[in-house]
Amino acid sequence: MQQLQLPAPAARVQATRTGFAPRAEIRPLGLHSRPQVLIPQFRRRSDAHVARFLPKDGDEDGAGAETKQQGKAADVPAAPQEPEAAATPYSAEFVRRRLLVFAGIVVGYTTFYLTRGSLTYSAPAMVADPSLGFNLTHIGTMTSIFPMAYGVSKFAAGVLSTGVSARLLLGLGLMATAAVNIGFGASSSMALFCALWGLNGMLQGVGAPACANILTRWFAAKERGTYWGMWNIAHNLGGFLAPVIVGGCAKAFGWRWGMFTPGLIGLAVGLLVLAAVRDKPADLGYPSVDAPAPAATAAAAKQGAAQPQQQQEEKPKASSGMME
Repeated sequence: MQQLQLPAPAARVQATRTGFAPRAEIRPLGLHSRPQVLIPQFRRRSDAHVARFLPKDGDEDGAGAETKQQGKAADVPAAPQEPEAAATPYSAEFVRRRLLVFAGIVVGYTTFYLTRGSLTYSAPAMVADPSLGFNLTHIGTMTSIFPMAYGVSKFAAGVLSTGVSARLLLGLGLMATAAVNIGFGASSSMALFCALWGLNGMLQGVGAPACANILTRWFAAKERGTYWGMWNIAHNLGGFLAPVIVGGCAKAFGWRWGMFTPGLIGLAVGLLVLAAVRDKPADLGYPSVDAPAPAATAAAAKQGAAQPQQQQEEKPKASSGMME
């Protein structure tokens, strides 16, 4: 067939068949192209190819009906959800009471450091006492027992604190280690010194797990990090007070008072801890700090009850769509 050359415009448009859709090409003037009368034929043929892949009327299969039904379900507006209720602020009475608990665990654990470092700061006075006849080797033997006993105690106390009252662990543990210090100051034999100081190490491990247990129950997760950091002041405060109190008493009144003084302080503080500290807010009638607010709980329950009803309403619609 002879190619027709159309004069007039500066470019010619030719429809070429690529895939299922026609494409227009622009050729410069002077090149041969097919006549434009063939363009409708290409359009009809491409439309026929596309129509082969489209579903016919009344021929929807189960998957198509399900897809259609899902589209209808998506168009249904969801039930309005109530905004999450803000956490109920703590009452002034509760804030004061838990600050008293917090002060109790800080002061209590600070006193553990007094009874823990009493031998360290009384040792120079013990070596200087001619009635004992001690040297640095004797002091080193006694102090080396403590870390081994303390390590075992921390593991055992961590397990024990989950089933025993943390308040009793903290208060009674402090009073027990205070009594050991008093007994140490009243002793004079090397064997008894080693036994009592090993027992002191076993009792020292109950302090930290008990404080951690109490703190996590009285302070919510969002504020727990702040108060945990503040509680750690007890380490530094105890480390500061131990040489001042113990060392001062040992130098002024002898090594025995270097052990008696932290022991007496520990007994007094232990009684205060038992009086001021409680395991959890529920012991005093307060709600748990991690419990959800009543309004938020009611909204969640209402939403949970509305979902099964909405699913039951959608099932008959889906069944009718499958039958069509």
